[in-house]
Amino acid sequence: MLHLSDLHIGKRVNDISMIDDQEFILEQVVDLIKEKNIKALLIAGDVFDKQIASIGALELFEKFINKVLEFDIKIFIISGNHDNMDRLAFLSQALRKSNIYISKTFQGFIEKIEFDNKINIFLMPYLYPALIRKYYAGFQITDYNSAIKVLLDGTDLDSDKINILLAHQFVAGLKEPILSQSEQKSVGGVDMVTYEHFKKFDYVALGHLHCPQSVGEKNIRYGGSILKYSFSEINQNKSFTIIDVKDKNNIELEFVKIKFKHELKHYSGYLEEFLSSDFYSKINTNDYIYFTLFDENVIEAKKKLLSIYPNIMQLDFDNSFTRNLNTALSSNIKNDKTIFEHFCSFCKLQTGLELNEHECDIVKETIDEIKLKEQNICAL
Repeated sequence: MLHLSDLHIGKRVNDISMIDDQEFILEQVVDLIKEKNIKALLIAGDVFDKQIASIGALELFEKFINKVLEFDIKIFIISGNHDNMDRLAFLSQALRKSNIYISKTFQGFIEKIEFDNKINIFLMPYLYPALIRKYYAGFQITDYNSAIKVLLDGTDLDSDKINILLAHQFVAGLKEPILSQSEQKSVGGVDMVTYEHFKKFDYVALGHLHCPQSVGEKNIRYGGSILKYSFSEINQNKSFTIIDVKDKNNIELEFVKIKFKHELKHYSGYLEEFLSSDFYSKINTNDYIYFTLFDENVIEAKKKLLSIYPNIMQLDFDNSFTRNLNTALSSNIKNDKTIFEHFCSFCKLQTGLELNEHECDIVKETIDEIKLKEQNICAL
């Protein structure tokens, strides 16, 4: 079996479309299915990056699925938090005739699919406590952890069979999982679920976190995203996870490194250095690049760099001005200041000017309107 997750088809990173890069990687998946004689493809959520996927994203996914179906293979898909559960489930019943099994709209239980005489596949889409509480009114469900526990405790497994679960949640093991910038856990870790609840399954194909990693036990595993979708993922080793099911107590994992059309790189230094042939002749100038410049005074830096590096994703400065600005911003954050005072300080820091009386009135009125809307929402 081949475990994928977090495709995020249609995603844009720093306003650059990833469609071509995603197609390049999905072609590798097709090649791997053929080479390794894969019998089942498991996609553990976040198929698309948006709940209403773009036409380009839909077309790419359809093209990919059609290529996969040229082989004798079954496809299992669940929705992630970036997907729309109902939209992804559209035509799911009809698609089963083509061996495509997509998680349905949640109805209070985890659906089981018999893969063959010895394997059961369970499809658990991304779920949140309120959705589970709707079907388990008599249970104490206060957060994600208690909600998932109730649901999994109520799922009957055939102990004589190999039970494989697809899930898309924030699952934590004995140590802190590796997170990316876009995956910071919510305040207090309210969305965290302990791996202990999943131990009764023989393999858990997880999606949600972008770094490939096992949590708690080897067979409870995040497949990771197919691309580096943020600069915090630069040093992550992305891979495909192949699950070789020999028997119930003998499941081996193999990891195949993903090749990228464009690598993601971060370079720090001076503009003159990056414009010199000594530097750019030694790297791939078509990579997606994030430059941090140490220069104090420079004109049209990005324009000059773009003449050599066409795929600049981000450019910022680390010099005396930015360091002083960060220090000033930090020192201005005091708990005894009102929102209005914080706003006035920030405006002065940015412009060097004090707000006049009319501008102050506008800011105060806006803050009052926001607070009133906040109170009305809480009352609902």
